[in-house]
Amino acid sequence: MPKRDSSLPPFRREIERIAPYRVATAPHLIKLNQNESPIELPARLRRKILTRLDRTDWSRYPDYPAEELTRRIARSNRVAMNRVLIGHGSNELLYSLALTTLERRKTIVMPTPSYPVTALAATLAGATIRTVPLLDDFSYDVGALVRAVREYEPRLVFLPSPNNPTGTSIDRIGVERILQAGRSLVVVDEAYFQYSRIRLSSLLRRHDNLVLLRTLSKAFRLAGLRIGYILGHSEVLSLVERGKPPHSIDIFSQIAGEELFDHPGIIDREVERTVRERERLRIRIDSLPGVRVFPSDANFLLARFPDGRRVYEALLSAGILVRPVGQAPGTPRSLRNCLRITIGKRSENRALLHVLADYMMERRN
Repeated sequence: MPKRDSSLPPFRREIERIAPYRVATAPHLIKLNQNESPIELPARLRRKILTRLDRTDWSRYPDYPAEELTRRIARSNRVAMNRVLIGHGSNELLYSLALTTLERRKTIVMPTPSYPVTALAATLAGATIRTVPLLDDFSYDVGALVRAVREYEPRLVFLPSPNNPTGTSIDRIGVERILQAGRSLVVVDEAYFQYSRIRLSSLLRRHDNLVLLRTLSKAFRLAGLRIGYILGHSEVLSLVERGKPPHSIDIFSQIAGEELFDHPGIIDREVERTVRERERLRIRIDSLPGVRVFPSDANFLLARFPDGRRVYEALLSAGILVRPVGQAPGTPRSLRNCLRITIGKRSENRALLHVLADYMMERRN
């Protein structure tokens, strides 16, 4: 961190230890770096949302705590309304979970590599971060996580599943072992769960220390509006809500979320398309010489290349933007030469494969 001007007022010391979370977006023609859906919502649904927005008073605060959207989420997940808490994207809820459970000299246990925003939130809360490396194939080391929970007695355990940036998941048996290992609040970040066959919601009935964190940014195609929610025990959510800003879900987001939960078929069809494209892309990239593609349950693939930086530059020069996860400062050695590739439209994926094949051919000659 750069040295701070001594004339400025003091800030929390934790702020000195973190940098703002930013995503550099280079000029591009095809954007495959942020795990968004490349397919916009149907025009008729967008018009319906905009018509409702036009008939709503913008001069009034939005409904808080977004009762109608909460009702639809609860109905969709077959839980009581008091077991749902909505936030301004899942990141707001992640920060709320960190700030309401963690403090100085308290611990969070999480895998590595993993979603970097979690470490930012935990650092801001002043917590001690204990990381457990994933195995060589980026699968979860459940035994090591159980031992870490027993040894460190953390306030919070964070398990992204499917994990970002690896795409790998932890199964129900693994989650239950970790839940039973201590009294920690176990947060499973399910940002990409629709693309996976693993379902954990039934565990909520048996474990009061489980929270499922979800977003409408991926399969729901609402990354531009920022809507997230958590499912968990009503008393846990009541405490977490106290660390969340009020009125954080704006009118536009509430209306859009309500309409999407009323049209589940739209989400299902897009998930099916993405999974088909993911498997087709995985097979093709994995067939390239010297390239390893890791199994993914998400809407992206993680691939290790012989020379990841040069592959990234070759794609970028062709106008294709992917995520060079192996190049970020402090990146685990296991991600060296790795690129994370969001599943795009069929035409975008075809263009990606064409550039990769040409690059590999030139490299061999």
